Amino acid sequence: MKCRIFHSDRSSLREAISDIARQVEAQKQMESYDFVLIGLSCRYPIWEVNETILQRLGTDRYVAFHATDVFDDEEVIHHGVTALFIRFERHGWIECFVQEGITSRKKEALDATARYLKERKEAAHLMIAGLCNAQFAFFIEKLNGYDLPLENLQGGISSGNRMGEKIYTYQFHGGEVIKDGFVVITFHNVEMATSIALGFEPVGVQYTVTEAKGYRIYQVDNHQCFAYTIEKLIRDIDDFVPEYLWYTPLVVLDESDENLLTLRTFKEKGKEWVEFYGPVKEGQKIRLSYGEGDQLLAADIRSASALAQQLPNPEILFNFSCIARQYVLEDVQREENRIYRNFLHAPVFGFFTFGEIGHDPHKRSIQFYNETSLLTGMCER
Repeated sequence: MKCRIFHSDRSSLREAISDIARQVEAQKQMESYDFVLIGLSCRYPIWEVNETILQRLGTDRYVAFHATDVFDDEEVIHHGVTALFIRFERHGWIECFVQEGITSRKKEALDATARYLKERKEAAHLMIAGLCNAQFAFFIEKLNGYDLPLENLQGGISSGNRMGEKIYTYQFHGGEVIKDGFVVITFHNVEMATSIALGFEPVGVQYTVTEAKGYRIYQVDNHQCFAYTIEKLIRDIDDFVPEYLWYTPLVVLDESDENLLTLRTFKEKGKEWVEFYGPVKEGQKIRLSYGEGDQLLAADIRSASALAQQLPNPEILFNFSCIARQYVLEDVQREENRIYRNFLHAPVFGFFTFGEIGHDPHKRSIQFYNETSLLTGMCER
């Protein structure tokens, strides 16, 4: 499997895609390719995306998605278009599965998704989704009721900028704009390995969530208002903004009350509630945590080493890394992908997400993560 990444920051989508087409043409060994994954800024008109890709690249074998920041190896592309071109050299091939309208027909979408994944349990799957009115995390959780294979599914939620009252986190495939759903890119006849990088250490006392709804915690322990606990934490911080709490994400513990199950990024604090960028549930054991750039990069090194043990010679690496993690990494955000590339000697493609999709550390369930870096390596059989 040959994989090459190209990008362009041209302000016009047509010019950007044409620029990439010229770069591909100049790279002789990629003149013919089997599939393209395209991360693009949401500044481009959505009605132009499918038509422009078809006209300028001359292929309908693609998936495009919104992303504020896309990875071209060690470089983080903040604007424009970044495209991964894939050419199989043996028996590999790709198919795609699309679900639209999951908030209006969730049960039908769950059944169809589970059936698709079960029928292709030997394949490797990348899932790229939209925000779906803050419903996608619940959709992922409900997939755990279908007894699916866990180790071959990884992905993230498209990231976009607010434009007026709307945040665009759409995907594009087959001439369609996917506004309330997701696309699964399925790789056949490949080896796949995954690993998880966290880097945040639990600190302070443990709480039990006693009142929660959706993404909000109201009370913990004996009717203690969790918002009051957070208020005490931030009361001496001048000019406070919620992003300051991205250095201290919430840790959700597993049933043993010892091991980290997932992380939750703080979104907003009200008078009687604290809201996160992912679901929280009554009965969960939680703690605060803390992390800085060096800690996160150390976790990236451990993750790369773990993946190297599973798949020593990957041909492509995918990094689904949280946009809040980008914030905490500050001026060393490029180091994450540099670590992955130096350890594993393969191109790195991916993006900073609005949430990550992968199995839990114990491989017992599919999880919706915040503030993680989920690393996937693949090579053709």
